[in-house]
Amino acid sequence: MICNYLKTALRNIRRDKFYSLINVLGLAFGMACSLFILIWIGDERSYDRFHTDSARIFRVSQVHCVEGVVSSYANTPAVLAETLMRECPEVESATSVRGEERGTLVSVDDKHYQESRVGITDTRFFQVFSFPLSLGNPEAALDSPHTIVLSERTAERYFGSLIPIGRTLTLYNADFLVTGVFENMPPNSHFHFEMLCSISSFDQWSQTDWSWSPVKTYVRVHRSADIQALQAKLNDIAGTRMFGGDYGAWVAKGNFKTLPLQALTDIHLHSHLHGEFEANGSSYYVLFFTLIAGFILVIAAVNYMNLSTARSSSRALEVGIRKTVGSTRASLIRQFLSESILTSLLALLLALLLVQAFMPAFSWFVGKPWLKIPFIQSPVWVLPLMLTAVLIGLIAGIYPSFFLSSAPPMAALRGKFSPSFKRSWLRNGLVVFQFSLSIVLFSGTLVVRKQMAFIQNQDLGFQREHVVVLQTQGQLNQQLPAFKDALLSHPEIIAASASSSVPGKGFDSVGFHVEGRQDSWPATICIAADVDFLDVMQLEMDEGRFFNNRTKTDSQAVVINQCKAISIDSEDIFAERILIGGSGQEPFHVIGVVKNFHYESFHEPVKSMGIVLLSREEGWSEDYVSIRLHTGHMHSTMARIQEVWEEFIPGSPFKAAFLDSIHDDMYRNERRTGRIFSLFTLLALFVTGLGLLGLTSYAAGQRKKEFGIRKILGADAASIFILLTREYQKLIILANIIAWPLAYLLMRGWLQSFAFRTSIGVMTFLASGILVIFLSFLAVIYHSLKAATADPVEGLRYE
Repeated sequence: MICNYLKTALRNIRRDKFYSLINVLGLAFGMACSLFILIWIGDERSYDRFHTDSARIFRVSQVHCVEGVVSSYANTPAVLAETLMRECPEVESATSVRGEERGTLVSVDDKHYQESRVGITDTRFFQVFSFPLSLGNPEAALDSPHTIVLSERTAERYFGSLIPIGRTLTLYNADFLVTGVFENMPPNSHFHFEMLCSISSFDQWSQTDWSWSPVKTYVRVHRSADIQALQAKLNDIAGTRMFGGDYGAWVAKGNFKTLPLQALTDIHLHSHLHGEFEANGSSYYVLFFTLIAGFILVIAAVNYMNLSTARSSSRALEVGIRKTVGSTRASLIRQFLSESILTSLLALLLALLLVQAFMPAFSWFVGKPWLKIPFIQSPVWVLPLMLTAVLIGLIAGIYPSFFLSSAPPMAALRGKFSPSFKRSWLRNGLVVFQFSLSIVLFSGTLVVRKQMAFIQNQDLGFQREHVVVLQTQGQLNQQLPAFKDALLSHPEIIAASASSSVPGKGFDSVGFHVEGRQDSWPATICIAADVDFLDVMQLEMDEGRFFNNRTKTDSQAVVINQCKAISIDSEDIFAERILIGGSGQEPFHVIGVVKNFHYESFHEPVKSMGIVLLSREEGWSEDYVSIRLHTGHMHSTMARIQEVWEEFIPGSPFKAAFLDSIHDDMYRNERRTGRIFSLFTLLALFVTGLGLLGLTSYAAGQRKKEFGIRKILGADAASIFILLTREYQKLIILANIIAWPLAYLLMRGWLQSFAFRTSIGVMTFLASGILVIFLSFLAVIYHSLKAATADPVEGLRYE
């Protein structure tokens, strides 16, 4: 019987090639899209799970609330790791890690390299994380000052086939001894370093000041550790040591400060704190794309159900004959289910071929070149995939099989078992369901694009266009004034400024405390810049002034933004003296208030900020030089900038980027997600269109006689065309009405992740509705025109 089922199924597939092709293509595209999405989701969910006992590793974050404003940070005080090791028996090991986003210049013999993935940590790093050393001793590799370990990739780049252990690198104006080589960090890690320096080499990153948070703290707890007890101890540390005044009185006012534990495996998808090592993913996106994968599969299955039930009359004679010669309903159900399962298996085979063919393009498209196809590389995936295909075949074929097998033998043999096309409420309902899902996806695509356009066109508070940023990393030193003069001698260069950071890059978050007040040290963005920073960025002063070279006391002055001025809440802001970074420092006096500008992405609200004068004596260096250009002769101007660079810093890699591209990089994940969203939305519409194409074709064939009679009675081609297409347009309009509220709720949730966001607007849904109606019109136009212009004799000939 199984062989008979298969023969019959193959015979039916060969006989109805057009409808079989639509079914197989629809299911194949749906499966391929879902497989692509599942590969992407699998990678997103795999982050940091490669570490041994990853469930026992946590990161300590920092959250504080001041006057109702909650701020969350990934950074913590450098002294925290040692304190936890000493005072908390729950902690097996703890390590401090600092990522130098600005990077540094590395010199090896007479060669120079620009490194951006530099980490600063201690030897316990290798006790907490599973990054095996291929060379060196992990227990002591970073114990001593001025020691460094390299990734295998970097060691090969620097030393080739030579053994790197015992060799010397020069960075941060000091010589570092290579004591180890670790295996390259996997792509599914939430941080990626090419070299790790010993933290004891830097006094500023290993000090015991509780008011400054320059590092991230990770802990590995014992298997039997009480996490709640450890959390209580961390919160006690936050209140008793990180707060400078009367903590109880401060908390009584509704404020708080805590040190929450974050599970390592939750960081990539669930953490979006200030100071993350890299841009993380989003659990919202994972959920969203999981729904999209399900939507597309449902749309493909609905196509099969629709076409199968619509074509029931063409199978009625077969059903009647089989029942007459003794076939039972159960055997008929098995027959039709075997056909749908076979179709699903053929679709799976085609889907796997599509995934194999387009995987390189997809991995490039989503920005993850390391993505592989697990179910092709590993045989263990074969059975689950086949079972999934069988399940899809059963779901897609169960209603048509029960429907067709229910035909009374006499009615089927007389050709009277043919459901009314107009009255098939189930089929129409499925069409509405398909298009509702497609409209939700299409509306989401438009909202994502609208938010990206909003970000692009919004006033940032500074002018990002025509600004070139050079990453100097403190190499100019005393040559900085001469370097700027050489640049300004070119007529196309308007202004140049040196700073410790620029918008879109990392910043130091330090404690700002008003002298004489008994309150906390609220974390504040702090950068150092020279006197030309205001002109290059074209910032606007709200009151007071910016730095100038004529006032010597500006070396101990600070310019704050409006947000910080509001938080200080002083009648005379210029009379206040500000302690920055610790109680042992000399106080700064406020000389100006700059209007708020967006230093971070639109995901974050504008935060309190302070700008101090760039000074090496105060520990600041010019990590960046920003240059404002005229709009013309860009190529020759960039050539001149590179000439000046090579004149002042010969042998150092020239690294330049435009400020607007640096700003756009903050939204790399959003743009990438938007592209993925658009791609799968179009594919979902394609699969839906395939189903509508098949239904229109069948409907036109079933109504040949009706159209022939109408034409003989005087109906023209236009009226026939409208008659055939009108029903589908009604269904799609209904689908719009259902889809719009759902799309609004979903996209409103996505927009909540932005502190500054666009409005969704009615026009977004109107545009999506009109576009989907137009695309559906394209899907039905061919068969509708063919039926409308056909010779009426053809439709009546069999009578």
